Amino acid sequence: METVIDVRSSGRPAIFERANTDGLFGRTRRLEQPLGQYLRAAETPRYLAYNDRSGVVAGRGNDKSLTPAGDYRAYLLATNIRVVFVVGDDNGDRTISLPYEDIVAVHCQSGLRTSTLEIVTVDEDRWAFECKGDLAPVRTFVDETTQVWTHTLTELDRAESQVEAATAALEAANPDAAATHITAAQEALDSGRERVESLGEGATATIDARLQSTQAQIDTSQRRRHVRAAEEHRDAARHAWEDRAYERAADAYAQASVEYERALAVTAPEPSAEAITDARDAVEAEYAELLSAPVDAAQAAAGAARAATDPAARATHWEAALDRYRTAYELDWGRDRRFDGDRASLRQALADIAVELVDAHREAGQEALREGSDESKRESAGAACDGAAVHFERAREVAAELVPDRREPPADGLAAVSEQEVSVESEAKGR
Repeated sequence: METVIDVRSSGRPAIFERANTDGLFGRTRRLEQPLGQYLRAAETPRYLAYNDRSGVVAGRGNDKSLTPAGDYRAYLLATNIRVVFVVGDDNGDRTISLPYEDIVAVHCQSGLRTSTLEIVTVDEDRWAFECKGDLAPVRTFVDETTQVWTHTLTELDRAESQVEAATAALEAANPDAAATHITAAQEALDSGRERVESLGEGATATIDARLQSTQAQIDTSQRRRHVRAAEEHRDAARHAWEDRAYERAADAYAQASVEYERALAVTAPEPSAEAITDARDAVEAEYAELLSAPVDAAQAAAGAARAATDPAARATHWEAALDRYRTAYELDWGRDRRFDGDRASLRQALADIAVELVDAHREAGQEALREGSDESKRESAGAACDGAAVHFERAREVAAELVPDRREPPADGLAAVSEQEVSVESEAKGR
């Protein structure tokens, strides 16, 4: 058997399946257990090298050097997850395992007949393995694989750091910043996963628990972010509703519902699907109530106007009803209507309210004139006349805009107000 073997291209030698090898004088035992017994599940060997005497030499005064006994051999096995030394001995094979994440440097020195591979770890331990073959390809493989592992773990560290930043942003009620961190975390995790997957299934399996844990943290942050965004949209909808900005409220409720659906689409343990579903259903119930709110508010104002007995108060309520019916009528202009109430009915209601409003202002104006002519209230006659003028002027404006056929002739109410004002002024001068 060659002393340095590229297992991927040459196949696994017999030592993987049995502990002895064939020679000129029969079979010789090289290990206590076949080399394959030291491989982990799905671990893939790439290079195999051996020596008969020098074994594995530990540097820097380390007394952990291992040398084979008798006819046993020392093996160097470079796989997709580590470098492992297996040294045969009557008392049982001895092993040294060096995961790539613990390797910081690898060197190869070549002589006339032998070459030596030296591996340096994060603990500054040095392990040297000498054999008669060329270990340069092994050094290249170990170095490149170490770089892959280093970059993989760096990306996982970055992903976890971004998750922590996303959590902090959510606690600070900043879902936009959280979204940026979550995206960065997912990109880092995907990059790390892609790198380690290039080394084969066994490599991925060694850090699968960490990959899954980090993914779960990202998913939880993502779900929390969607819920937080939904809550902000819901709050915005409620404030807009209070301001009677119904379209803005409807849009905000729709966005809240979308965010809750996005949260449910993310597989994560928290927030619970039940809590998210309840919140989404509550938003949809509020949204349904909002759609009837403009017409309900308008009808309530009209009802208050009809119930009012004082003409001035009735005019005030009809003004509110007119404003709210206008709001309901103008909603969703130019797009499919979401809100309750059809345009024809609302248009007719506006016309009817305009008539009621004109009549209420005229009646209020007439009452103010009567108060101004009351001998017992001569002190407030001027103010009464001013009030009457306001009512008559408003009646004229509404009639001109909405019900032209209800417009009064010029000599009607305003003329009466002018006469009353002249009378009040004359009386004041005569005193």
